[in-house]
Amino acid sequence: MIRYLPVLMIALIVGNLLTILGLTTNLSPLTTRLFLIGGPSMTVIAAIAIVVIVLRAKK
Repeated sequence: MIRYLPVLMIALIVGNLLTILGLTTNLSPLTTRLFLIGGPSMTVIAAIAIVVIVLRAKK
């Protein structure tokens, strides 16, 4: 499970980037909505997965 940490950290960065792009750029409404739904959800899922992996590794 620890080997997935770099991938999850990249997913965390990409999720934040998508959220920032959705908030600051003037794209089509469909693309903006996709960024504003997908970005935060990717960030939250990656953050929860990182916390779970770290807590399991401590045991």
